Amino acid sequence: MDLYLSLIRIGASLMLTFVAFSQSYRINKNANSYLAMLFGVLAILFISTDVGEYISEKWIWLYAINILENTIILIPSFLYIAVYHFVHAPANFLKKHYLLFLPFLFIAIFRTFSIWAETYSLALENFIDTLDFIFLVGLYIYSLIVFYWVVKMLINHHKNVLNFHANTQGVDLNWLYKLMFVFPILFIAQVVFNFSSNQYYLINFSDIAIFLILFFCGFHIVQQREIFDLTMQGKVLAEKEIPEQIYAKKEVLIDEHLMLEIANNLEKVMKEDKPYLNKNLSLNLLADKLNSRTHIVSYVINSHYDINFYNYINNFRFDYCKALLKNPKKQHLSIEGIALEGGFGSKSTFNTLFKKQSGMTPTQYKNTNNQ
Repeated sequence: MDLYLSLIRIGASLMLTFVAFSQSYRINKNANSYLAMLFGVLAILFISTDVGEYISEKWIWLYAINILENTIILIPSFLYIAVYHFVHAPANFLKKHYLLFLPFLFIAIFRTFSIWAETYSLALENFIDTLDFIFLVGLYIYSLIVFYWVVKMLINHHKNVLNFHANTQGVDLNWLYKLMFVFPILFIAQVVFNFSSNQYYLINFSDIAIFLILFFCGFHIVQQREIFDLTMQGKVLAEKEIPEQIYAKKEVLIDEHLMLEIANNLEKVMKEDKPYLNKNLSLNLLADKLNSRTHIVSYVINSHYDINFYNYINNFRFDYCKALLKNPKKQHLSIEGIALEGGFGSKSTFNTLFKKQSGMTPTQYKNTNNQ
């Protein structure tokens, strides 16, 4: 492989490690910390495979490179832990997560034994090759299992995030969900190229794909927002696990009289303070305004209005933007300007919601009401 290409992907992975680690001091602390470890492992893997071609063939160097190459087994482990901390309210490292590192431990012990066996006992060579194949198959099976659980967590998160965020841009983890399906495509492509007589195409395809993946990750890591507010209300949210526990069990958290009282206070706050104009409004922030707890406010919105938090807030934004589109004094504003002034995070989200609610685009609505 060309040394310059090697240095580019090593440098890109090291840069992503730094970016994710620096983000951990600002937002999504635990998740970004483990994401930084994942990219750090990726950098080590690139160093071992790329730089290993240019070093001396002394035994100690071969042993070190062999161990470093085994860090590939840590990638699914750190991916699972990073996603786990992204989709759960601030949580600690669980004891069961230690099990994710057992495959790496087994492989490291096996590799150490195999190097010793090949050095001192050539009779064990066939046995070592068989075990090597078994571990390779085991790695693929382990990766598939982790892939399944990670995708499942991301799908659940995509549904649950609508219960505590009114703007899902930067918190819905769609970028991670899409990224998960890139790896099976790369694996299939690698299998196809392995049967090809010209391995040159595989090298070029892999380099381009890896560069695009790293660029894609870096962009979205920088764009992410805090998923769970680390306030007192956020701590309540962490204790209650809003979506699955309350809605699945259909708990009656408060009586009808108190629900109506909170609903009336909620309507008053929405009309007078217009908190929905804040594009980053979350359930925690709204609960703070009501001097209530997040799971109580969520329960009232879900039970009294039969709607989730995302749709409840965006309905107010929709009505506000409709008024702006009809207001003669606001005709100088572009559609994007209307969307941003109305609290939407982006023009595309506004257009999608507006078309769904009214059956026409914002531009069509504006032209119809100002003829």
